[in-house]
Amino acid sequence: MDKKEYKELSAMAANGDTKAFAYLYETVYREMYYTAYYSLKNDADAVEAVTGTIRDGFEAVKRLNSEAAFRLFMLKSLCARIKLRFKEYSKARSPVQYDKKALRPNEDGIDIKQEFNKLPDTERMVMALCVIGRFPPEEIAQFTGMSTGAVKKRLTKAVNTLGLE
Repeated sequence: MDKKEYKELSAMAANGDTKAFAYLYETVYREMYYTAYYSLKNDADAVEAVTGTIRDGFEAVKRLNSEAAFRLFMLKSLCARIKLRFKEYSKARSPVQYDKKALRPNEDGIDIKQEFNKLPDTERMVMALCVIGRFPPEEIAQFTGMSTGAVKKRLTKAVNTLGLE
C-alpha cells in the first residue's frame, strides 16, 4: 500500500469507517494473532489481546502517518498486552496450557507448541515475533521496548533452549 492510499484509508478510519480500518488491520492480523497465541499459549487470551489492540489501533489510526507507523503501533500495543497477561499469569501461579486447537506436529514430527512451551514468557514472545512474524531483532526491540542487544540475547537463549543451534 502506498502512502497516499494509507492516508486515505486512515482518514476514513479516523472518521469511523470500520471497513477502511479493517483493510488496514488486514496488513498485520496474522502476525498479531500468532504472536499472541504462541506467546500466551491460549486461544482465548490471544483473541482478547488482539481485540484490545484492535480497539487501541482504531482510536490511534488518525495519529499514525504511514503503514509502517500503524504496524509498529499495533505490534507495540500487542506486546504490551502480552506482557500484562504474563504478569497476571505469574500472580495466579497456575500453569497455562495451549488450546487443543493448536498446531499439530510438523512434517519432521516436531510439536511446535510443545517446543515453545519450554521457553520462558519473554523468550517465547520474542521467538514468536521472529519465527512467526519474521521480524528482525531491531523491529522486535521497537515492539517490545527492549534494546536490540537484549532481543538478540533472548533469541540466542531461546535457540539454545530449543536445541536449534
